[in-house]
Formats: sequence, structure tokens, C-alpha cells
Amino acid sequence: MKNQPKIGVLFMTSGWFRDVGLQTSSADVTKEVDAIAEEITERLSAFSEVVSDGVLYSEEMAARSAERMRCEDVDGLLIAPLMWCEDQILLAAMKLLGGLPSLLCFFLPYDTLPDFVGYQEMIKGSGLVGILQLSGFLKRQGYRYLSVSGYYRDDSLYDTLKRHVSAFAVRRALKNVTCGVLPFRCDQMSTTYVDEFSLRKRYGVELKYLELQRFRDEARKVSAEEIGAFTELLKKEDQVIEVDEKNLTEGIRYALAMEKIIFDEGIGIFAMNDIIEEMHVCFGLRPCLSNPRLSDAGMVVTMEADIAAGVCMYVLQHYTGQAPLYAELFTADLEKNAFLMGHPGYHSTRMRDENYPVRIVSDVEYENTDPFTGAATFFKYSPGPVTAVNSVYNGERLRWTVFEGSSLEGPPKLEGTPHLFCRVETPVQKLCSRAVQIGVSQHWIVVPGHIKNELEELCAWLDIEYCDTG
Repeated sequence: MKNQPKIGVLFMTSGWFRDVGLQTSSADVTKEVDAIAEEITERLSAFSEVVSDGVLYSEEMAARSAERMRCEDVDGLLIAPLMWCEDQILLAAMKLLGGLPSLLCFFLPYDTLPDFVGYQEMIKGSGLVGILQLSGFLKRQGYRYLSVSGYYRDDSLYDTLKRHVSAFAVRRALKNVTCGVLPFRCDQMSTTYVDEFSLRKRYGVELKYLELQRFRDEARKVSAEEIGAFTELLKKEDQVIEVDEKNLTEGIRYALAMEKIIFDEGIGIFAMNDIIEEMHVCFGLRPCLSNPRLSDAGMVVTMEADIAAGVCMYVLQHYTGQAPLYAELFTADLEKNAFLMGHPGYHSTRMRDENYPVRIVSDVEYENTDPFTGAATFFKYSPGPVTAVNSVYNGERLRWTVFEGSSLEGPPKLEGTPHLFCRVETPVQKLCSRAVQIGVSQHWIVVPGHIKNELEELCAWLDIEYCDTG
């Protein structure tokens, strides 16, 4: 993803105001509106790359500006009638930019009105007329948009705008991601199935199926020097190694094989079907030793080949800048109104509780049946507010079901697997009943912070169905 979203901003006023003499180039209202546009642009530039040609008041100006935005490949549009304007001005731009996500913005030029309002002062704030009129035009033309309104110097307005334009960049990133599937879907859990053609058409996600033997061959090529260097990397991160050299070595081989293939194939999401017999016969273990370099590169990994959950992890990592955790609701504590959450397998350690060490232990599920007992990364999740998202394909598009809670402080609570103890506000019985009635999978993606409301906005931009368990 680019460091900052690139947005096209269409500031518009009316050509008719000029035609009838209500507004001239030298009029105070013109200078004031131009200054407002410049100040908004400066504020937007704090969190985005702005492409704008100032205030537009003709079809020709709008068409030229739209052509520039198209050439500069903006992620989305801010449509801002600073005063009333004609439909034709916006239409000239949308003919070139209609496929982009669009945010319709009403920037009030004042936060209060005087006791008596002069006509020039009124038309300076007539962007309200413009945004209402343009909303009908955009809706009837079939354009998808969201809207925001507020005083142009209100800091909270720019917080809202930042969230929306960040969603533009996430939408762009999603359209260029490859999801590697090793080696095929998980037949034991049909809720994880997706329509891969629909996934590509609607979101741009391309699936690439990978062979087990390729991973085995790459693992066999790993040298003693590479194994030694990776061991030192783990120690540098203060990870406590509790498995013997044989199992650590084999775990490192597959951690490095994953790294090579993922980077070679340009994969952003890795969905591993880790419970099939073929993998354990071929590898002799489940690859679940976390690779810090994959974490630093923003790689997300799901188990049980859950592609919809992988897309969710990818989106949330790009949107929040934080590593997500792949988890299940293992069980519940009614007295504490909390869920014990976690999942065996591969995880990034970036959201570990720094009060307790990351440990490398045997694979709690396969240590008694695989040829190798495995080398699995174990940690407790960081305490604090969290949001959990379930992501499934609903037959037409992705559906996200969301709840908020708090990862509780204290020592590790579960043996053998990364986990958190998550207290929720809604009674767990009610939350479970609501989730079951919606129709979810068992997998939940955990990210820090309470961002439920933001995710509802994000889902609107990404064409994802949003459901709240509250």
C-alpha cells in the first residue's frame, strides 16, 4: 500500500453566479471561498496526497481537472460543492472518474450565523443546496458514495475524513493482492468456502494454489548457515526456545521455505490448510514457527484455508497498521462475561503481551502424531481494548460480523497456543445467540482498539455486508 492515500478533490462553485453578477473574480466572497479551499487542501495534505486544481466553476475546468486526476491514478474522490453549483460541472468530471469511490462533502464556511444574513454571506454557505441537489443526481445516475458534513475548521471533521480516505487506499490495495492457498480448501469446514470468481470480480483478490511438494523441496534446500542465522534472529527477539535442536531445525526449514515462496510469488495473504493428512505426511509437521521477516512485510496467515478470514486480516492490517490475530472463541466464562480466544498454528508475534516471553514450544495438536513434535510460537495477546471480526462469504459477497471487548491483563491463561482472555460488554449468551442467528464461522480476527463504527464505514466502501452482534 502507498504511504498515503492519493485523493482527487473537486471543489466546485457555480458559473451561473458569475454570469448574473452575483459573484466576480475580484469579489470578497470569491476570495473567501478560494481561501477556504486552500485551507481545506492544506488540512487534507496532513494525511493524504491531494490532487486538486482549486475551485472549479465550469464544465471545461472540471473535465481538465478530472483528466489530471485520472492520469495521476487517484484512489478516490472528495466532491465538495463550496457553494451551489450546476450538475453539469460534476457530470463533466464523473464521466472520467465515475468508477472511483466518492465522498460527498459539505464544508460549512462558518459555525454560526449573524443576526441578519446578507445575500453574499448566504451564498457563501450555499454548498448545502449543492450537496443536497448533487446527492439526487449521483443516486439516480447509479454512483455509489458516502457523505460527511461540518465546519471546515473543525478538527473532528478531518478525523472523519482521514478514516474515509484511508479506506480508499485499502480498497486499492485489496484489488492488487494475491492469496496463496496451500494446497486446497478445507473440506471439514465448508463455511470457509468462497466463490473465487466472485471474490476476484468484486474485490480484486486473485487466488493462487500452491503445491505441498514445492514447500518440502524448498525446506530441504535450507542450509545450516541459514538455520543458524534464523536461530539468532529468534534469540534477538528474546524468544525462549523450549524444543530440542531437531524440532527447531525442522521448524526453521519450513519457516524459511514459506518466506521464499511467499516472496517469490508476491503473496499478500497465505491460507494454509493445516489439518489435512497430506500436509503432515509430506512435511512431518505443521509449519507454525513465526517468521519475524514475514511479520515486518505485513504478511497475514490463516489456518484451515480460510480465505475470507485472510482477506479480513489483510484489510484490517492495512487499515489499522496493526498485526491482526487469527482466533476462535474456544469457550466462555459466564462469571467474568469473557471468551477464551486463540488458535493453534502460525501467528505473527507483533501483538504479544510484552510482560511475558514469546516461547517456542511443541505443536499442542500434533506433537503426539507427527514425525516431528513441531516448533510452534506461543504468546499471550497484549491487554487492552480490542475489536473482533468474523468474515465469511455469504453467497454474494463477504459478510463481517463484529463485536468489541477487552483483552484482559494477567499471565497466560491457556496452554500451548497464542490466545487472549476477552471480556465483552454484551452478555456472552446474547452475543453467541446473535452470532449464530447471523450465521458465522468459528474464526474471528482480533485487532487492537474499539473500531466497530469505523469498520461499518469501511465495509460500506469495500462492498462488504456489516453485522453488529450488539
